[in-house]
Amino acid sequence: MKLMICGKGGSGKSTVSALLAGAMAKQGRNVLLMDADESNIGLYRMLGVDIPRPLMDGLGGKKGFQARQKSTGMGFGGLPPLFSDGMTLDDLPQNDLIKTCLAESGTLKILATGKIHHFGEGCACPMGKLFRMFFTALKLDGRDLVIVDTAAGLEHFGRRLDGECDHILTVVEPSYESVTMARRMAPIAGEAGLPLSVILNKTTPDIQAEMATALEGLEIIGCLPRNSSLFLNTLKGLALAPDVREMEEICLRIDALMKK
Repeated sequence: MKLMICGKGGSGKSTVSALLAGAMAKQGRNVLLMDADESNIGLYRMLGVDIPRPLMDGLGGKKGFQARQKSTGMGFGGLPPLFSDGMTLDDLPQNDLIKTCLAESGTLKILATGKIHHFGEGCACPMGKLFRMFFTALKLDGRDLVIVDTAAGLEHFGRRLDGECDHILTVVEPSYESVTMARRMAPIAGEAGLPLSVILNKTTPDIQAEMATALEGLEIIGCLPRNSSLFLNTLKGLALAPDVREMEEICLRIDALMKK
């Protein structure tokens, strides 16, 4: 399954992505956590691994990637595709580009598409193209799970980055903006033919009930309470504790989705 984690900025997408990836890998799943957020860099610290070199950097940045695209498929002297169709998660360490950009922890693999490094370097469209090339080449078996931590907001829908995924998971915090974005996201996911589910984050019992009412009609597959230790660890750039009890129910729900 290819699962996209979406939501408003600050809702906790990266925290949920890291917790879910760690928990599913701990259960024996073959997991790839894909960082498709061009801005944030804290995802790796949450998992206790060093920040890997992004794929775009491995290609010499946007200019290197664009130059390579011009040379690909142009007959004599053209370069082979970056990613072979039918590439599996087990194949990733054998790819010359990917192996220099891949971080691993047990059965969990972590890979970033690209990051904004400099003033005036241009938009993130080449990173979106690189992501689609990689994402569409992947072939998964029944125990494989790809979790994509997306950039905040709805832009990834406009750029069709979600087109090759199987399910949208939106993270909602207790704010009007976050709830409204989830409700806006649902019909857009429907246009793409994608099912959408919700994880409530930073909740208390009374807030949880209000959020559930505000999101009536959307499938809520889990709730994560306010957790000061998680907050402090993310603030300090420390690894998150992998045994958040509420993730167990969420993992069961994800397992059920993968079996459909």
